[in-house]
Amino acid sequence: MDDWRLNGQEKYLENVNLKHIQFNNKINLSDHEHCEFCTDRISNYIGTKTIGYCTEDEYYWICEECYNDFKDIFHWKII
Repeated sequence: MDDWRLNGQEKYLENVNLKHIQFNNKINLSDHEHCEFCTDRISNYIGTKTIGYCTEDEYYWICEECYNDFKDIFHWKII
């Protein structure tokens, strides 16, 4: 697949379990995260995406649009 958003994420995001959560329910104390693919901001701030998918440790985040675009090739499982 030729997509500008793909930059080697398969090394750490292929076949991983993801949580679908509201940003304010996260355990990490940072005030925002960025989508691992498009770099859009995910936070509680107005004008940003407030819901996303993250790895179980909430280290890597994926916006809903990128999740839908790449879920089949990355074989993610929602927990």
